[in-house]
Amino acid sequence: MSRIFEALQQAESERAGGASSPSSVVELVQAAESLHGAAERQPEVAEPLPPEVWDFAKLKRVDATGAPESRLVCMTHQGSLGAEKLRLLALRLKTMKETRRLKRVLITSTMPEEGKSVISANLAITLARGRHLKTLLLECDLRRPTLAQLIAGRALPGLSEYLQAEAGLSDVIYEVQPSGFFLLPASTPPSNPLELMQSAKFQHLLDELSAHFDWIIIDSPPIMPLADTSLLMKVSDGVVMVVREGVTEKKPLQKAMEMIQPSLVLGWVLNAAGSTDGKRYYQRYAALQVASSSEPSDAPKADVSQ
Repeated sequence: MSRIFEALQQAESERAGGASSPSSVVELVQAAESLHGAAERQPEVAEPLPPEVWDFAKLKRVDATGAPESRLVCMTHQGSLGAEKLRLLALRLKTMKETRRLKRVLITSTMPEEGKSVISANLAITLARGRHLKTLLLECDLRRPTLAQLIAGRALPGLSEYLQAEAGLSDVIYEVQPSGFFLLPASTPPSNPLELMQSAKFQHLLDELSAHFDWIIIDSPPIMPLADTSLLMKVSDGVVMVVREGVTEKKPLQKAMEMIQPSLVLGWVLNAAGSTDGKRYYQRYAALQVASSSEPSDAPKADVSQ
């Protein structure tokens, strides 16, 4: 009632000021309720975050482990067939970018253990080499983070701390040496991951990152059975689906694909393929036999389809 009374006062004030006046108390109340309703219908506007000072030279740097078991073949085994296929994936994405808006690329899979994080990391390494483009690898799998350990071999503060106001943005973005891409890891799993991803602060973060990076590779949770990826797809420009030979099942994959808006699908990566086009996938190019011979057996072997 107090709000109605305030609105009545506002309506009466406008009437006294020369605005057209209601002819009765009923009309005055209706006008007041209209003013009150209009105020309530105003969308809630999140307070803008303080502007971040973007000085890339001052961001923290971490060294990639470079160990063969890291499976970062685009850094450790650049002559391997797996690295070549990932370069093909990067080339196709760059070609698509010429004809459509494409900056935030979501990498996902149907279920865990299909290799999406390894593909995401190798793709970020490859894109960072092209024309000195600034590439960010953003880990949004807050439930099962793996990228900090995969790339740096240790835990790093990241997205979770930033969204919970425990760290500033410049404290959780790292330049990865020697590859030159940037990493924003998920870090410590929070108790409320979905709530954090739905926050206005996360949307502001994406807008801020998009203003400073040419590519944002989003390593997301698997599509099933969580709702996190559905949320992330709404703020992405395209989706790359990772399927793993011998692991991904047909029916869950079909169900997962039904959950993706067709216009967002950029293509698929067949990971750990045993063969392609009827030939053994491990067959080396003659010129790369020596360089490829040291490729680890569990390296990502991506057959890129569109």
